[in-house]
Amino acid sequence: MSKREVIFINNNFEFSNQDNMYNLNQLKEKAVLVGLNKSDLNELEQLVYTAGAETILKMTYHDRKIDPAFYIGTGKVNEIKNAVSTLSANLVVFDSELTPVQQRNLEEKIEVKVIDRAQIILDIFARHAHSRESKIQVELAQLEYRLPRLRGKGIEMSRLAGGIGTRGPGETKLEVDRRRIQKRIYQLKENLKEIKGTRNLQRSNRTDPLISLIGYTNTGKSTLMNLLTNTDNFVADQLFATLDSTMRKITLPVGRQIILSDTVGFIDKLPHQLVASFRATLEEIKEADILLHVIDASHEDMERHIKVVQDELRNLQVIDNTEIIKVFNKIDLISENRLKNLELIYPDSVFVSARTSQRKDNLINLLNRIIKNEMVELEIDLPYSAAGWVEKIHNSGQVKKEEYEQDNIHIKAIIPSPLAARLKKYSRRN
Repeated sequence: MSKREVIFINNNFEFSNQDNMYNLNQLKEKAVLVGLNKSDLNELEQLVYTAGAETILKMTYHDRKIDPAFYIGTGKVNEIKNAVSTLSANLVVFDSELTPVQQRNLEEKIEVKVIDRAQIILDIFARHAHSRESKIQVELAQLEYRLPRLRGKGIEMSRLAGGIGTRGPGETKLEVDRRRIQKRIYQLKENLKEIKGTRNLQRSNRTDPLISLIGYTNTGKSTLMNLLTNTDNFVADQLFATLDSTMRKITLPVGRQIILSDTVGFIDKLPHQLVASFRATLEEIKEADILLHVIDASHEDMERHIKVVQDELRNLQVIDNTEIIKVFNKIDLISENRLKNLELIYPDSVFVSARTSQRKDNLINLLNRIIKNEMVELEIDLPYSAAGWVEKIHNSGQVKKEEYEQDNIHIKAIIPSPLAARLKKYSRRN
């Protein structure tokens, strides 16, 4: 992604890196970003890039009382308008969520499409939703976001009828009346209830331990999933590159099968409509036996990303009830000194590179120890009438001895405690 850095001097701006200028005429959507600080705008730029537009200017404003009409002061609005006109931009993106009134007033004043961070994220989710469930969730979130923004505007909102913020399964023609939209929202919520019922049934039939990969978006969860399961799921250096939950089984050295789940990534200021729509998906995290909190060790905002994830887990009421292991990924991108410091600060964590497989065994061995601690060794004489248990024992643990005798099957194995309790009546009597 090409970039143009902006230097702000006394509320004016100038471009650096002049040798790498854009050919503006080749860009479909050319965005001016508006936010409170450079760090926020860097992440917003990544979001805009993932959504398919190009950032040509970043503008900051002073942290002061929010203007109910324009969100920012009229002086800054005029600055943005002049910049848009000078650079031939056709999109302005605010890092904070705008009210319907603020968005309308800004559009009328600046005379180009104005959207906010929430619309960018909704658009990215729409691009990356593939399963029926995620498409329903995204459409519901989009409709609930857009519904109040139809008020008093009608077809005058036609300038929003294309590009970022309007694509995906939630796209509706703006002249559709509110009643039809509300009816569609009701239908989508009913569909999600049905899906939730199916999910609960599948969950009740699950017997293998569930380990969920969680973390800030673009920390390498999918790459780590591929590494641990020897699969080739889609991976891209984008925010929310993968949206649909993926589950895969692997067998640990102790012989126990576990289920790995790759969940949707978190991000700061995630639109509340998405949080509500994806509640059922996020609740899958609550059912996990272990959470692997994947962290990008190379990111400059690593600490903030950790806090965002921890806050979301706290909101889901899982942070105190589930074992959480911090997995610092991308150690191939940091220095040895940086790695040593992180190991001192986070002594109970795992440090890996999912891309290069560096220290993969450390993570596997840790999971193996945790699961093994929940297993017991059992020696049984299983009558042939109960031979159906043999396959379950093999699938659930590690068989150390298996002998087919005249009257029974002699088995010595390390198996999960619940299974051992069910087989206790066959315990060998010395």
